Amino acid sequence: MATVAELSEPYRNHLIPVLPPDWGVCGVCRTAAHPDFRLCFQCNTARNEFRRGLADVVAPIALAVKREQLAHELWHYKYDVDASVRAQLTMRLGAVLWRFLGQHEKHIAEAAGVPEFGTVTTVPGTRKRDGEHPLERIVGTLVGQTKERYEPLLALGQGGGPSHTLTADRYRATRALRDEPAVLLIDDTWTSGGNAQSAALALHSAGAAKVAIVVVGRHFDRSFRSCETYYQQAKTVKFTWDSCCLELSTEDKTR
Repeated sequence: MATVAELSEPYRNHLIPVLPPDWGVCGVCRTAAHPDFRLCFQCNTARNEFRRGLADVVAPIALAVKREQLAHELWHYKYDVDASVRAQLTMRLGAVLWRFLGQHEKHIAEAAGVPEFGTVTTVPGTRKRDGEHPLERIVGTLVGQTKERYEPLLALGQGGGPSHTLTADRYRATRALRDEPAVLLIDDTWTSGGNAQSAALALHSAGAAKVAIVVVGRHFDRSFRSCETYYQQAKTVKFTWDSCCLELSTEDKTR
């Protein structure tokens, strides 16, 4: 059987890194932002509406650029008509998450101000499906870094509306979390942040002191506003397993 390194190493050639906080980079979700503002429009709107209860840290692994490889895989691992394709992509994406967390979970915990995450959970899918969601299988069964700590803490709540909107009642916690100092929340794709941040609201509301989100792919559309400039800069930086988007920018390191 292939190792985590063998399954994940080919991604080095096509993953586009998420840039660290800097001018033109959103301080929450790390997408392109107007240089005059610290947050992108979606994250600023969320912060204005829900000043408390949002995720304490958000760490995307890479950009899921529209029509490029990672975005393609993040769709097909869930919806491809061929079960063997879904299974293969689930293994490969699981290796990406495993390798990333093995090297960077401690950085995420430091950013959240906690020594570690005692519990790991996932953002529930909003589409009805037969059987286990593949992200649950990745986090709860495949990834050695998370499987012993995994618990399905969230279920769909009463909240309606489009999935890209942020609502306080989209999800509900399955138990009280007053004894949980820190929860690591995993999602596969962040588009607007509506689902992941709605899940963070539910976890905080149930009593979790800290919630950090790790997302495999930050959806990215090169045609939108200043995204092409960001994309070209990220391509120049190149993806490496040794760094993550929580690291300080070059400008910050020289201050």
